[in-house]
Amino acid sequence: MSAPENSQGNSPAEKAPLSRELRELREQLWGPIPPHERRMWSNALLDNPPTDLNTIGKLQNMQLYERDGIVMNRLWVAVARYWDDLGLTAYEWLLQRGTLVDIAEYKRNLERNNEPTDPWGDCTEQERREWTAATVMFPPQFLGATVMGLHNRHAKQTGITNSKTWIDLALEFRAAGFTPDEFIELNTQVRKFHKRGYENTLVTTTWGTRNIQYIRLDAQKWTNWLERYRAGEEPVELTKELLEPHWVSTQ
Repeated sequence: MSAPENSQGNSPAEKAPLSRELRELREQLWGPIPPHERRMWSNALLDNPPTDLNTIGKLQNMQLYERDGIVMNRLWVAVARYWDDLGLTAYEWLLQRGTLVDIAEYKRNLERNNEPTDPWGDCTEQERREWTAATVMFPPQFLGATVMGLHNRHAKQTGITNSKTWIDLALEFRAAGFTPDEFIELNTQVRKFHKRGYENTLVTTTWGTRNIQYIRLDAQKWTNWLERYRAGEEPVELTKELLEPHWVSTQ
């Protein structure tokens, strides 16, 4: 059986060739940053725009993105060039923007021969790995598709997250007495319950980029759940009972 024919324009080989002017502009803007890193920077910049763009600016910025995944706004690319010159990757740039661990300060501390503060504190390596896996399953907030993807890939590759927001969540539940497995069980059960037109005051949330709301439980509000769960109570009925008095109409 012959292979199905590609529809026109779907194959990378069928992309229309770039004009000489556009190629020269692309190389002039991006300089020594290699193509795969240009795409990483472009995704990072789109999720965390350094400037606002008008309609014309957006069109200019996206003229190569659909084709090659590369933005073309001069100010945006200048941000990438600046941090690349300092030795930071797109991922490290996302880290130092304040949503995750400040990698730039971390590197400066190393250069000064100072011992940087370990955000994990006294957690053992095994604990860090187990809490990383748990918080990747139930993240504390949404930081944009690129940041979330890069974070999760880094966490899975290294086994230990370097995100301050994720680490804070893990340490909060650890201090309240939860194990990673108990954190997963609690979050799994809580997400089974939803009432249209109601919110639950026990189910605390955070807001991320693009106004995406995430469940981010407060560990201290669930210590009673933990005690009763460890005493052998069935988790579904236990969770339902604890949530019941806290439903509030939003209508």
